[in-house]
Amino acid sequence: MSPAKGHFILHSAKLPAVTAGPYNLLTRHSGTPFPVADEQTHVTVSSPRYVMPVEQILSTFPPANAEGAFSDRLPQIVLKRRTLPWERNPAGGAEPSTTPWLALVVIAENEGATLSTPTPVASCVTSGVTLPVPTDRDVEQGLYLEITETVKNKVFPCAADLPLLCHVREVDVTDTELAGGDDDGWLAVVLANRLPVYDTAGDKPVRYLVCLVNLEGQLGILPPPVPTVDDGFRFELAQDWAVLSELHAGPDPIVLGNIDLEGIAFPSPGSAAPGAQGDGAGAQAAAAAARIFSASAAQSPTDLDGSAASTKARVDAQWATSPTATAASVAKAAIDPDATRMVRDVMGTGFRFPISIVAQEPTFRFPVLAHWSFTTAGADTFESLMLGLDVGLLGTVDEPDPADPPTSAEPPEVVETGHIGLGHRTRRGDPLQAWYRGPLVPFPTERDAPVPGPGGTTRLPVAHASDQLKRVVPGGREDLGLAAAFEIGRLLGLSQLSVVSALTRFRAAQFGAGRGRTVVDGLVDLDVPSLAGTLDLHDLARFVAVSVLNDLAVDPTATIGPRRPLVDPGRELRVDGDLDEIIAGGLGLDLAVVRKHASSVGIIAALTATNVPVAFEQGAHTLDESAAAALRSAVDTEVGRLVDIAMPTTRGRARPGRGQAAARPRDPLDDLLDALGEEDDG
Repeated sequence: MSPAKGHFILHSAKLPAVTAGPYNLLTRHSGTPFPVADEQTHVTVSSPRYVMPVEQILSTFPPANAEGAFSDRLPQIVLKRRTLPWERNPAGGAEPSTTPWLALVVIAENEGATLSTPTPVASCVTSGVTLPVPTDRDVEQGLYLEITETVKNKVFPCAADLPLLCHVREVDVTDTELAGGDDDGWLAVVLANRLPVYDTAGDKPVRYLVCLVNLEGQLGILPPPVPTVDDGFRFELAQDWAVLSELHAGPDPIVLGNIDLEGIAFPSPGSAAPGAQGDGAGAQAAAAAARIFSASAAQSPTDLDGSAASTKARVDAQWATSPTATAASVAKAAIDPDATRMVRDVMGTGFRFPISIVAQEPTFRFPVLAHWSFTTAGADTFESLMLGLDVGLLGTVDEPDPADPPTSAEPPEVVETGHIGLGHRTRRGDPLQAWYRGPLVPFPTERDAPVPGPGGTTRLPVAHASDQLKRVVPGGREDLGLAAAFEIGRLLGLSQLSVVSALTRFRAAQFGAGRGRTVVDGLVDLDVPSLAGTLDLHDLARFVAVSVLNDLAVDPTATIGPRRPLVDPGRELRVDGDLDEIIAGGLGLDLAVVRKHASSVGIIAALTATNVPVAFEQGAHTLDESAAAALRSAVDTEVGRLVDIAMPTTRGRARPGRGQAAARPRDPLDDLLDALGEEDDG
């Protein structure tokens, strides 16, 4: 029984029957009187290993490229298939394990973590680690997250925490808010173990990278459990690698591994701040911090997903200072065929520093199946904002201080329903007064009643423009509350790059369908319907074929031509080659000998004198009576079969006895033969 709307059931795990990998099925028969060979069948149970398919990701929190106050909730990713976190055994083996093989890791910017570019999957794990069945891979190239041992011990979950960070939710499928587009109401959720807190000490936003990593074969690398320390939640880098972002390094020194460090101090093992490298290393590091990173950072694409670093301006400031460049980048990315890859590359900006080259401690690699980034830009939560509200109706003003001079401004026009009167200018430019209210009202409101939908379902009425939601109240004014909410939601949706990209692809597809419909209308006299209004006619070629067949069936003679008669003279016989040679070859005669003899005695005499080749000489073989009887019986049987085929007897009618002729009805061929005989007699 599924839960009610607004409720869900939590399950600790949903283990699959078998884990992913290759299997051999052996079929063996026993108890038979004769031996039967065994049958072997090779079966491969597939599951994502290096890349999570897009259709399996229902939602993420915080949303990708978002900026806001996310300090009070753990990041999470919701997967469509309920068994995904347990479809592989992280410790190896074919038996399902309650320990999931997936973990969600949260990394702060400049924290000593590297998100790679596409790399062969064999290099996506820590050196010396080989995953079970290396040939089991869903892609040839993947991404990996490389971290130092210090960051791993402070950020990654321990093995004992993994079962607590994954669970399954069972929800009602019709509950669109909880189901999130799922088809069976079962969702797998993977939680992170770290809160993305705001930097309250520095009062600046923090950008985070969230990675869904594969833990196969590396459970032993995870940190051990640590005792709980109740010191609150405050922002602190697990290891400060900000100095690396200030290092001058081109692509060649990075590849060759001969970067000139120039006395810059890098973090030492176990430190949360840069360590010392010789005398005055801290001062040298501070001086080197004024320099800019490599040329690759200068060529990175425009940052569209929140404050890319604590030193950069917020998103609203970026749009305000350079709206043209940013808008052009958004438009270009939206129409690019590889827009999704471009967005992922933008989200990885700031997390691709070569720490493995300069790190003084071991580094570890984990395959990344999915990743996204966001920015925690404030410490205020929804709860704190609501508690800090000055409660009152919209338009309520404080009582004036008697000592203040009187004001001549008129108070706002408010009513008990929560509406406020505002000046409104129509599309034609007429100034009017309209009512507006926000989503918070002082009393419960009536919801719109659902309307019947396809297949006996019900759904809320759908609006296509804000003007459809304008309401005229009894006083004659327009209530613009719902219309304003619709327009705000539409603009918020269009601010997302994925929505703009999807709309662009939709328009291109519909333009192609309309162009094809126009071409077909010009070539074929068919009433082609609108594809947008008919869900069953997306296949235009199939519709045209069916329509052509229907028109042909109306008058085949006019469209195809008259039918061919049942009997016709047939086609002309063609002889390829000399006719004499063909006949002589068929009779087994030597044509050269016949022609030579015919030159002296004539062709008739030459053919008469030519011996016909036979299989054996006459009299050389004798045929006894038993063999002759067998041949006669075979001939009679074959003749009888042919007669039955040519003149079948009517079912249920007795055949004439032996010596009695079978009566056959006359047919037109008999009449034709009689007429020819009369002509010959005449």
